[in-house]
Amino acid sequence: MSFLYRKAAQMLLKCSKGEGIKEVLLEKEDKSVKKLYSILYNALEDLNILDKIYNIYLSKICKNKFLGIILLSVLVHRHKIDGGGKLKREIQKKEKEILNFYKKIQGESYNNNILQTKIIWKYFLIYGNDISIKEELTKSLQIVQDEDIKNLYKINNDKVKMLIDSSFYRENKIRIIDKTSCLVVKAGHIKKGMVIVDICSSPGSKAIFSLISLKKKGYLICVEKNKKRCFTLLNEILKIGEYDGLYLNERFNESEKIALNKHNFLNNKKHNIYYIKHKHNELTIKIYNCDFLNLSSEDFPDNIDVVFIDPSCSSSGMPDFVYKRNIENIFSDKNEKHDRSIMIKTNKTKNEKNTENINKFSNISKMKNINELYNRKEESKNCISETMSKSMIPKVPSIFQDKVKKLSDFQKQILTHALVKLKGSNTFIYSTCSLFEEENEQVIHEVLQKNSDFYLKKAGKDKFLYNNYKYDFSKKCVRTFPEKDLCRGIFISKICRKKI
Repeated sequence: MSFLYRKAAQMLLKCSKGEGIKEVLLEKEDKSVKKLYSILYNALEDLNILDKIYNIYLSKICKNKFLGIILLSVLVHRHKIDGGGKLKREIQKKEKEILNFYKKIQGESYNNNILQTKIIWKYFLIYGNDISIKEELTKSLQIVQDEDIKNLYKINNDKVKMLIDSSFYRENKIRIIDKTSCLVVKAGHIKKGMVIVDICSSPGSKAIFSLISLKKKGYLICVEKNKKRCFTLLNEILKIGEYDGLYLNERFNESEKIALNKHNFLNNKKHNIYYIKHKHNELTIKIYNCDFLNLSSEDFPDNIDVVFIDPSCSSSGMPDFVYKRNIENIFSDKNEKHDRSIMIKTNKTKNEKNTENINKFSNISKMKNINELYNRKEESKNCISETMSKSMIPKVPSIFQDKVKKLSDFQKQILTHALVKLKGSNTFIYSTCSLFEEENEQVIHEVLQKNSDFYLKKAGKDKFLYNNYKYDFSKKCVRTFPEKDLCRGIFISKICRKKI
């Protein structure tokens, strides 16, 4: 059997444990990354169908479900599996049945394209807005200026590899960034010299666009609890050639300057506050690598112009959300146990008829129970993909309600902490890349019910405002939908402190 399939199965396993799909693919340099990309994404596109096929045809002979899913995906897409081995031979015995079953199910009820009619653009910035870089890129790429964000450019998603392969990308002269991060920052109306706080800052898109908006003068404070994500944030900022760091104090003593080394940073337990400065010495960045809920007003300036709060969320507005949630649904321990219990129940079915009738009954029973599993898993996919295409707020699928409830509670906690503790700020921008009301309007409603000294202002252009007619303030909030706006799904609200 090809070693490539085992690599892809390992990647699928890592994805099931919560690691990002792109992170898994790019974790290590691998010459076969293009092939792995194709194998993994083909499996993710058909994951619900492949899960059903695995449970019917492969679960008894292949206990490694991740490998089984990958092999089935290769079979249905290429009609052959490279290499040899016992498992391949067993699959080949059922090849005709599997291919016919796949074709039947796919034709009946499966839609494996989230955005059927339109493509989400890939957006990027040119540092310093160097026109010569744009002109050079235009020779090989069709570049379009975004109509809403100044100096933000977009290309077709299928051309992004050409952009990444360019010398400008390798030399950190351009940065790929989603439009929604820019919309969040635009809601703050940042001007040169302002003081900005960015909570839950990594991976750094909002921070970088804030730095561009500050125009080389001001003060940016970033807060990021997770150490790996904080390293990513620092690394992304320092990639821009205009910044110098890391420093361990705000005096920027050279004796207190350290190199950003991933191993040393991740193993460091002594420091959790870092500083970076612009080369012109008029812009300072302070980074807290700690839990924002443990910080108080004493840790921030008396006067803050804008606070960005972008807490952890379900990421249901991301294009690959369906993939991630299908992975979680199919490979979670809870669902694996449920699946096994149904299979055991099926296998224990007895009948006193002859062997032929027993087998016939068993297959019918098995199919019935597998259909139950399949339909349950399709619920989460369909409710989100359909509402995304109709620019509607989706309901939280039943299997994710507990998780979204926990996220919502955390979001209320962190927003409340910001409003109460950061008394020096009058403007707060709360955003998530979730489509669910529970993480957006409900959070705002419940937090402001307990904190009456705040009100909402329009968070963006009228074209992005979305009135859900359930909350009066919703018409002032921004919502984007991938199908309509050709960018990620985002929610943005602008909360302002009432003047006494």
